Amino acid sequence: MSSRRAAAVVRFSSLGDVLLAAHVPSFLKRVDPRRRVLFVTKERHAEILRGHPHVDRVLSLRDGEGPELPGLIAALRAEGITEVVDLHRNWRSARVLGALPGVTRRLAPKYALRRRLWAYARWLRPEPVPPLLRTYRTVAGLSPDGELTPWLRDALSPEERARGLERVGTAGARGFVLLGTGARWETKRWPAERFVQLADRLERERGIASILACEPGRPPAPEIERWLSAKGSAPLVVPFRELAAVGSHALAVVSNDSAVLHLGPALGIPAVGIFGGTVPELGFALQAPRDEAVGIPRWCRPCGVHGRARCPLGHHACMRDLEPELVLAALGRAVA
Repeated sequence: MSSRRAAAVVRFSSLGDVLLAAHVPSFLKRVDPRRRVLFVTKERHAEILRGHPHVDRVLSLRDGEGPELPGLIAALRAEGITEVVDLHRNWRSARVLGALPGVTRRLAPKYALRRRLWAYARWLRPEPVPPLLRTYRTVAGLSPDGELTPWLRDALSPEERARGLERVGTAGARGFVLLGTGARWETKRWPAERFVQLADRLERERGIASILACEPGRPPAPEIERWLSAKGSAPLVVPFRELAAVGSHALAVVSNDSAVLHLGPALGIPAVGIFGGTVPELGFALQAPRDEAVGIPRWCRPCGVHGRARCPLGHHACMRDLEPELVLAALGRAVA
């Protein structure tokens, strides 16, 4: 194959989607190590891709990308793109494809209908959506069971990882689990007091520390602040790349269905997903062999494809009734 061959991977948002899509350059390089790979995304996600071992260049758009889209297309033409891997498949990525006639097109299946059936017509018994990284391997020309490269761990500089270890303190020596306590949508959030109970039991019963990560810009839950304050500590509230540097030293990550969950395969550590208003059958969980997913049966699950601002029935029992014991058991399997 010609060393001039170049591919562009397109995934604009959200951060969790970009973390998963960023495995695709590694897949493409595995098929053809000489291929140049560009990654096209939103400007706010470009930082997490810095240092990616298999991305030759990142091209990005600001949120107000309308006037900038022609410039992006011109940049792709200048790079001599021969194929586009469209993982987003929206109007914006369609404009990019339409402006590059003659290039090879690889389109990832969206499974939009199947996901909606899971949310709104489960009695039709739709097939589960396969984990997204299995689909992405197939799109790249690999076996869906191929191994994963921990691209984000490799993208972090030694200095970043050293600062991450400094943030962990003594927990780094005895082992710790990174707990992702946030999520954009309320129906995806396990109650804060449940995270506290999990952290307490991990320490008392297994001698494992917990780093509780909270979202920047959102006040940490009072339950988390009180528990950590009593221990002379504080929740971890840092930019996402710094959080990844901390997570690169963890035994595992336990998280709601959010971007933090996708740190697991990107860093090469097990990920345990906590699912309430969404379910693993939508394809956003169990990306790596050691990953686990936890949820309890409820007739109303899932209540949506991407989460909701509040429980439609007002009780949020899918998360409220999910006991830490189930998460502990899943974590034990993941790190065994």
